[in-house]
Amino acid sequence: MANDLFDAIILGAGPAGATAAILLSQNDRRVALIDSATFPRKGTNAGWLNTRAAPLLAELSVDVKKILQHTFSDVTFHNEDFSKSAKPKFDGAAGYLVDRNELDNALVKHAKSCGATILSEKKVREIQLGESAATACFEDDDKVEGRMLILAAGRASSLLDHVGISRGGSGSIIWSGQVNAPLPKSASKRESTVGVVLGLDRKGSFAMYCLSAKWASVTINWYGERGEVMPAFIHICRTLFEQNLLPENLSAQAAASPVVPCPASAALDMDSHVGKNTLVIGDAGGFVSAASNEGIYPAMWSAQIAAGVAHEALGIDHSQDALMTFNTQWRLQMADYLRSPNTDAQFLLPLIFSNQPMADRMGAAFFSGENI
Repeated sequence: MANDLFDAIILGAGPAGATAAILLSQNDRRVALIDSATFPRKGTNAGWLNTRAAPLLAELSVDVKKILQHTFSDVTFHNEDFSKSAKPKFDGAAGYLVDRNELDNALVKHAKSCGATILSEKKVREIQLGESAATACFEDDDKVEGRMLILAAGRASSLLDHVGISRGGSGSIIWSGQVNAPLPKSASKRESTVGVVLGLDRKGSFAMYCLSAKWASVTINWYGERGEVMPAFIHICRTLFEQNLLPENLSAQAAASPVVPCPASAALDMDSHVGKNTLVIGDAGGFVSAASNEGIYPAMWSAQIAAGVAHEALGIDHSQDALMTFNTQWRLQMADYLRSPNTDAQFLLPLIFSNQPMADRMGAAFFSGENI
């Protein structure tokens, strides 16, 4: 493998990396898609997906009818003590409830069918960036080389340091935790429902619960200190059960779950997503919606843009000049979607629960990335 030169090596086989691999492979580029995990992924990893992702998936020619069958439009906003609620209205579905592992598996399988080489269970020890190629060296002493590197290794990746790209910004950290639980078969006819608990503190922290036919999940996104997250997470899971919004109390699972930093809109604070023969996309590049902290769709969107840039760069002599256009292209297309709504939602909370048009606008901001 060490003597096999790929057009692109992609580190991270999540939605961003797999999307880039599919698009480049469809353009007859030789691609290696690399991940430390084993595929297919096992277990349930609950999440939701913006409806804007459907056309992108269609462009990839991915068969995701089964994955995207659980649409939801039943959304409820709650205030912090559940004394008030509001139901935004949507023109059609608000989004899809998805099993992230099923989505990842489908994308990786399709990347392979398009011609990408899949290298799983590969942990990167070092990245070497040369004048005309990038090399990923693995802990098993194997290595792979490509004319360029696309880094899509997720939000907790330390590989940015390897390619000399700064995370930038010193803004407040958002802490995120999630719990999932399977539901009994008796719930199989349940309509997909979603709720968002707003105003958990004065900094804009919020929680989200989702119920599909198969599973329940709760996510917390906390703008305060890390030490405050776990008590708040346990409390919200217990309260959701007491309010009959969850079929079981997930507070014990919340107490045992990891809490990780979430790079919501961090892309906007980074000076560049381009290194020597390198592009950074997905969570690793901070491509996460600030309004909802949803990262699957913007990760895939950033990959779509990056794949176009990389394909062009591979076809010319001065490839670095072409790669540099990624910084401009993603900002022109994605910046408005990634940034926070142009109004402080904390001051709008009373209106959201007393004014239907304002509830509708908040729904569009949260689930579609529109400004309030």
